[in-house]
Amino acid sequence: MIDFLAAQIYPLTVLLSLALCSHNQLLKRLGAKGTYALWAIIPLALLLFNIPVDVFSVSNAAQSEFSQYLTIPKLALEQVEHIDWLSLVWIVVSAFLIITAFISHFKFNKNLQLSKVRSQLFRITLPKGLTIYRSSHVHSPMLVGLFEQKLVIPEDFEDIYSTEQQQLILQHEICHFDRNDIYWNLLAFSFITLFWFHPLVWLSYFRFRRDQELSCDQTVLARKQTESRITYSKALLVAAEATPPLSFAQLSFYEYGDKKIMFERLKHIKHATKSSSVTLAVVSALSISLLSAASFAGNLGGGESGYHGNKELGVYPKVRIEPKYPKQAAQEGIEGAVVLKFDINADGDVKNVSVVKALPKGVFDKVAKIALRQWKYESSDAYHKDQLVQLDFRMGPNSTLDTSEMLERIKVTH
Repeated sequence: MIDFLAAQIYPLTVLLSLALCSHNQLLKRLGAKGTYALWAIIPLALLLFNIPVDVFSVSNAAQSEFSQYLTIPKLALEQVEHIDWLSLVWIVVSAFLIITAFISHFKFNKNLQLSKVRSQLFRITLPKGLTIYRSSHVHSPMLVGLFEQKLVIPEDFEDIYSTEQQQLILQHEICHFDRNDIYWNLLAFSFITLFWFHPLVWLSYFRFRRDQELSCDQTVLARKQTESRITYSKALLVAAEATPPLSFAQLSFYEYGDKKIMFERLKHIKHATKSSSVTLAVVSALSISLLSAASFAGNLGGGESGYHGNKELGVYPKVRIEPKYPKQAAQEGIEGAVVLKFDINADGDVKNVSVVKALPKGVFDKVAKIALRQWKYESSDAYHKDQLVQLDFRMGPNSTLDTSEMLERIKVTH
């Protein structure tokens, strides 16, 4: 998993840097709705980056012959089982974030003490599947629930807002419901749990949530007159005043309680920019092209190795990670070999590793696959499918293990 995440860092950094640096200009030209929609490019570009098949060129070229390379690592019997501390730290922090979010959400929902409210009271038509509830434990309207969403309003909702303000605020929440924003937020939070160590991911998450609110404001006020905009702005100020500094809404949802966000929303309401569908389509097409190219470029890399192959054949490893001899196999003097099938994409990365034959079965399979996945081949203009490699596991240079049928030879020696 750590190897997969490490491979995403460069393209993700490029994508998020471009998104954050161009954000203000996009907001001015596309409006909040268009800018919010463009965040979908991030997961789309990463998806393209990880597609294993090169749709433009696929080659079934025969496996290259390479010269024999002898690696003499430390004695296998002296190798100490070690914990991958990097992986452990990532797992612990990710688990902490997920568990903390789950417990906080569970406790919050448990303490709501909801009472159902008739929608006719606010003279508004709710979409199917959405019901209004009242709670004394919330300070601003919000949507809660993953499978059955509820629109929860404060106990004094009618006292602090005028009738028009009530309708505008409820329309804002309905906008979130209609767009399934709660599920997009879940996807955004998954980026946090995966890339919690990346500061741009956190910055982008908060920017994404702000754009979400701005876009709903724009949707609600799209056909409203100036008076309605003023009324709605006053409602936002009232909400900011009524929300305590450390409320759950501020810490988790950033909907109404944060004053900085509130001022940004008021500014955007005053200088609203209408989204142009044509402009959005053009920017989306250009963004997907540029950001996808940046993602694929991020997959390049690697270093030098002591392995020398036939460069004329176009496919040879630049970086080769040696498998670790299993400790138990070394203690018992077990030798063997594993034949692996794999693909090489245009960037030289190894994909789709599978075991063709192993002797003995189940002894060296795992370590062989782990090592091969980390190999880096010379980049080319083709996708090479069904490459074969045989990895030998020997207790010493005088081993009698027969490797005469090897296509590519690596000796893991005790």
